[in-house]
Amino acid sequence: MLYSFPLSLKTRTVANKSDPTLKAAILAYHSQNIAGNETSNNDHVALAADLEALHAAGCRFVSLGRLVNSVYDNVSPASGSALICLTFDDGCDYDVRSMEFPGHGIQTGLLQIMEAFVSRHGSTAQPGLHATSFVIANPEARRLIDSKSLFGSSHMSDDWWREADSHPMMAIGNHGWDHNHPDLEEEYYPRGGFEQVNNLAHCHQQVVQAAEYIAQKTGRRPHFFAYPFGESSDYIRNEYFPARGAEHGCLAAIGTGPGLVTAQSNRWNLPRFVCGRDWSAPSELLSRLGLESTRQV
Repeated sequence: MLYSFPLSLKTRTVANKSDPTLKAAILAYHSQNIAGNETSNNDHVALAADLEALHAAGCRFVSLGRLVNSVYDNVSPASGSALICLTFDDGCDYDVRSMEFPGHGIQTGLLQIMEAFVSRHGSTAQPGLHATSFVIANPEARRLIDSKSLFGSSHMSDDWWREADSHPMMAIGNHGWDHNHPDLEEEYYPRGGFEQVNNLAHCHQQVVQAAEYIAQKTGRRPHFFAYPFGESSDYIRNEYFPARGAEHGCLAAIGTGPGLVTAQSNRWNLPRFVCGRDWSAPSELLSRLGLESTRQV
């Protein structure tokens, strides 16, 4: 495990609560989003460029756990620097494996892009560099989503989860039991998005049942949940997560509403910038984060 909760007091640097310059942002990438070889149409190319631009702008990369602690517990590992957290959604194998993508050749895995950044800059340049890969638990759901929405090439496997979760730069997060994906047949609950997940039994399936399966594969229940499609019902956001912490064990849940994470953000619907939707070039990302005037190298 890369971090424990609460963080050791020995590693804490207390931030100034009134300091308006502290910025914290969560970024989302999808390793299956490949339609070319530019930052605007390939999340792998975008991640490599964004890492360099954010590093040059003086940002500090941190894990999701560290960011949440920094914002809500007033603990900052890099006072005065913008805190950037990386997340990958859907758990495609391209998160951690360099493989051929149909029509676009070999794509360097997102984890391998992070490792290459460390090789170029050294391990001390960004010691907190880390990403959470949010995976879909149900193997049959993954198979159907892969066959209907991707390529049917079994590129949503779970044989890499344990190794990834033990990697110093990665953790596995919870992206639901089956994404409540519209490609799946209706069983007990209506399909079509996470706004439909609006009762205790369905929340339990999507959060707890998923976490238990993930733990079987990794040896650890995930601490964070990312809403599929970035959407959530009032019930799961405002009732289930806040009231049932002992059951789900999550520290926060993440949506995809664009914005910086602040102490006023809803812990159970944290904002997140999405690559491709909210920016298509590093300069646009810096602008969204309010870092236009930050130093460049």
